[in-house]
Amino acid sequence: MIMEDPASKDYKQKRAKANNEKGYEEDLINQLPDGIPIAILSKLSINEAARTSILSRKWRYLWTFFSGALEFDGSPVMKDMKKDIEKASGRHLQMAMEIMYDAERHMYISWINGLLCSLKSSTLKGLKFWFHVGSGWDIDNWVHFAIQKKVQKLELYFGPTFEYVLPLHWFKLESFNSLCVLRLKSITVTKEMLEYLLCCCPLLETLSLVNSGVPTIMKVSGPSLKLKCLELVRCWELVNLEIFAENLVSFKYYGSHLDTEFKSVPSLVEAAFGGSFMGFIRESFLPQIKVLKLDITQNSPEVIYWLSQLPELKNLKHLELVTCVDEGITLSSCVMLLKASPSLWKFTLKMLNTNPTFRTERKFTVECQYSLKELELVGFCGSACEVELVMYVIENAVELQKITIDTRLPTKPKLRPLGEHFKTWDHEENRKRAWGLQKKIPPGIEFVCL
Repeated sequence: MIMEDPASKDYKQKRAKANNEKGYEEDLINQLPDGIPIAILSKLSINEAARTSILSRKWRYLWTFFSGALEFDGSPVMKDMKKDIEKASGRHLQMAMEIMYDAERHMYISWINGLLCSLKSSTLKGLKFWFHVGSGWDIDNWVHFAIQKKVQKLELYFGPTFEYVLPLHWFKLESFNSLCVLRLKSITVTKEMLEYLLCCCPLLETLSLVNSGVPTIMKVSGPSLKLKCLELVRCWELVNLEIFAENLVSFKYYGSHLDTEFKSVPSLVEAAFGGSFMGFIRESFLPQIKVLKLDITQNSPEVIYWLSQLPELKNLKHLELVTCVDEGITLSSCVMLLKASPSLWKFTLKMLNTNPTFRTERKFTVECQYSLKELELVGFCGSACEVELVMYVIENAVELQKITIDTRLPTKPKLRPLGEHFKTWDHEENRKRAWGLQKKIPPGIEFVCL
């Protein structure tokens, strides 16, 4: 009789136990009701969902019924290659890298098309194409796919030089009554297309157009319009805007001079304005605004005149101001805005310090009492103008509870080139100046330095 090696016997027992546990886990997965696995997969990214095909035979093709959000913003390789192209020295090297980039982009788009053909679900929560596509591709098929899958959120950007007109015929061919959010960048929207979106997409709540071609006269209205958020950024062809939107909550406009007529916006409480447009000062809805964001980097020095015309912003709770720090403009603008906002709780100032000065600060006396609770300075470098603003607020905001000094660079401005100062930004030195400022702040006020 052959005696079995105890070690071998122990190994077999462990292996059998592992197989039993694995089989038990697979049984648990396979016993889930059909709708639950698909719901779980649709919460993942499409790549994560596809990886579940190895779990069991039942799950092998389950990912093809994915109904979540698809986002295509360029492959990781494409993003790395784009950075390398920008850094490349020499035209020949740059051309060679661009050829490699085009090849990678071709592979990526082919992969996208193959993936879309594999999906069997009847609906998709979201679909986003946000990368430089290049020429020679039939983008209409992607838009048609979005309509067929009854997408709720659609985001399209194919590059700054890719000329594309949103195809009205595809929208008319099949109803697109599932659309809730539409974000477009560098895409042309005709007058007829806009009318269709506002009248025939009953669930549309967010419409964002950036760097896009639009009708010169835009009318935003409709008998059953549910639009809550409207963003128009650098749509240079627009000269006249008329809005009748009972449900509109948020409005954003960055651009040049514009003739506006807000006929009815009773729900509007958030607004953002930038570029050279300052006509919003005259709008009747301003007193109802609770959150206001202003970018005045394009308006110096006439901004002082415009801000002096401000009505009382009696409901304003949060004010965000983006400005190029200027000795004669920044502090004056802040003072005017604070005086016009008796109920303000938080004031955020984002400063683009293109030419800071570090002279001796002036002292301020109490002018009027503000209800301000929190002051936030982003892009702080310790210039005299910034320190003066902090001291002015401390003297006049008797209820001030918190000061946040953020010494990191503010978000890159879209309408103004970066100055030489940004290339030599010294984060650590700016932090030292911020901590030096803390000595001037009363102990009862919370101080945060980032």
